[in-house]
Amino acid sequence: MIDFKRYSNPEIVSNITDVMSAPQRAPFRIIKWGLVFAAIGIIVDIIMMAFSSQQLYVTILSSVLLFFLMAFSGVLLGIYSFTRDLNNSLQAILQYANDIIHLIINDVCQSFDTVKSTVDGFRINLPSGNEIVSGVFIDVVNPAAKKCLENKIPLVGKIASKAYSMAIDALLKISSVFFAKVDKEIDNVVNENLGKAKGIANMPLNFVEDTVEKTWMPKITDGADKYIGKAKGYIHRTYFLTSMPMVAFAIAFIVATISLVYFAL
Repeated sequence: MIDFKRYSNPEIVSNITDVMSAPQRAPFRIIKWGLVFAAIGIIVDIIMMAFSSQQLYVTILSSVLLFFLMAFSGVLLGIYSFTRDLNNSLQAILQYANDIIHLIINDVCQSFDTVKSTVDGFRINLPSGNEIVSGVFIDVVNPAAKKCLENKIPLVGKIASKAYSMAIDALLKISSVFFAKVDKEIDNVVNENLGKAKGIANMPLNFVEDTVEKTWMPKITDGADKYIGKAKGYIHRTYFLTSMPMVAFAIAFIVATISLVYFAL
C-alpha cells in the first residue's frame, strides 16, 4: 500500500502555484483586452462621426454597435488568452505528475522488503498503473491545484477549478482503461515465470527483484509516459476545439466593425 500523501509537501504546493501563475491574471487580462478594444472603438467612432454624412440616428446606432462589437472582440481574445495559459499550465501539471509517478515507481522498486512481503501464493502483488496515477492526482496534485485555482484566480477561480476537476476525472477514467492492458501484460509475464516454479516460498529474493526490475518497472514506466502523453494530447485538443471558435468570432466581429465603419462613412 503506497502512502501517496507523503509525497505531498509545501514544495509541491509552491510548484503548483508557480505553474498556475499565468491563469491567475486571466480576469484582469480579459478586462484589459475588452477595455483596449472598446477604446479603439471609441476612437474609430469619433473619427467616423467627424467624416460621416449620415443622419443622427444612423450615426448613434452605428456608434453603439461599433462600441459593443469592439469590446466583445476584446473580451473574446482575452478569454482565448486565458484558455491558452490554462492549457500550458495543465500541460505543466501533467508533466509534474509524471515526475512524481516516476519517483514512486523507483521507490517501490527500491523497497524490496515491502515487495517480498506482498508475495502471495503464486502472485507478486504490486500496485497497478492506474492505482499509482490515481493516487498521485487525487492525493498529491489535485488538492494543491484546486486550492491555487480557487484562491488565486479572482472571479473565475471556482469555474476554472470545476473545469480542471472535470478534465482530471475524464483522464482518470481513461487511465483505468489504459492501464488495464498494461497490467494484463505484466500479469502474463509474471505468472508465466511463477508458473514454472513449485512454490514461491522457496524462490530467492533476487527472483522477485528481477521480476520487479525487468518486468513491472519498465512496463509501468513506459505505460505512464504513454498515458501522460495521451493526456497532454487530450488537453491540447480540448483547448484547440474550445479556443479556435473564440478567435474566429473575434476576427468576425472585427471584420464586421470595419464593414460598419466603411458603410457608415
